[in-house]
Amino acid sequence: MAAFPPSDKPDVNFEVGEYQQFSKPEPEDAVAERTPKPKLRHLSVVLLSVGLLCVLQGILNISLRLALREPADRGDTEEESCPRGWLVFGSSCYYVSSQRGSWDGSRQDCARRDADLVVIGSRQEQAFLTGLTMAAWVGMTDREEEGTWIWVDGTLVNKSRLQWALGQPDGAFGGEDCGDLRTMIGFIGLNDFNCSARNQWICEKTLFVV
Repeated sequence: MAAFPPSDKPDVNFEVGEYQQFSKPEPEDAVAERTPKPKLRHLSVVLLSVGLLCVLQGILNISLRLALREPADRGDTEEESCPRGWLVFGSSCYYVSSQRGSWDGSRQDCARRDADLVVIGSRQEQAFLTGLTMAAWVGMTDREEEGTWIWVDGTLVNKSRLQWALGQPDGAFGGEDCGDLRTMIGFIGLNDFNCSARNQWICEKTLFVV
C-alpha cells in the first residue's frame, strides 16, 4: 500500500466549546399548577364583589335604622289618621251622610261622631267638597241676625272668599236661615235653605293622632 506524503494529509480542525447543560422540560401538569386558571381568577373577582356588596348593605341598614330611630327620640313618630269611612283634606276629616235630616238633626248626628257640621274656610276646601253629593248641610246659619251668616265655630262667613250659587242667599219662601252646599247643573255653590228641610250633611273634625 502506498503511503501519502505528509503534505497530502487532509487538515481536520476540531473546535472545542463550553458544554451548556439544558434544563429538562417540566411536565405540563407542573406548569399548569403554577399558572392561575381563568376560572379561578373569575371566581375570586365574583367573591370579592359579593363581599363588598355585603359590607355596603350592612352600612346602609345601619344608616336606615339610625334615621328611623331619630324621630322616635324627638317624639315625632305619631301618625295622624281619619276614622274609617271619612275623607281627608288638609288637616280635617269629613263625613258625608247617606241619610237625610234637618239642619239641627244633622248637627246632632255630627256631635255624636265627635264632630260638627263642616266649616268651609277656603275655595280650595269648597272645591274638594263640591260634588260629594248634590245637596248637603254645612255649618252656617243667619238665625241670630238676618243676612249675617255665622259658622258654627262662631266665625263670620266671608262671602267674598267663597262661591255662592247664582243669586244666593235670597231668603226665599219666608226665610231660609241655614246653609247647604249645592252641586247641580247651573246651580253650584253655597245656598240658603229652610232649616227644617231634609238634606244630607257633611261633618268635619280635626285629624286625630294614633
